[in-house]
Amino acid sequence: MPTYNPPQEVKRLVQRAIDANLERPISQRASYKRVKDKRVEGTGMRTARRIINNQVDEKQLRLMSAWFARHGDNPLETKARMKSNSKAAIAWALWGGSSGRRWVESTLRKIDKES
Repeated sequence: MPTYNPPQEVKRLVQRAIDANLERPISQRASYKRVKDKRVEGTGMRTARRIINNQVDEKQLRLMSAWFARHGDNPLETKARMKSNSKAAIAWALWGGSSGRRWVESTLRKIDKES
């Protein structure tokens, strides 16, 4: 399956989000979950690393599209993202932010058109 390279502006945003997230105490990080008695990286951090490493395939694009659809227009989450260092803002940026959402949707339109 081919991979798709995110735009540099998306990769820069994601890298800043990774750095900001990792600077926080583990209990305050976005996209971490509890497994048994340990906190581990969640889907957002794994997605962020795939974006940075140009490992985004069609399956990942569709996962990202669904995530953006679920979280992008939610009024409570939109309000929570207003504070730039909130978990919601960092989580949004880990997935590529608004520019990432536009890139995902345009890339999926091209893929669907070619199919």
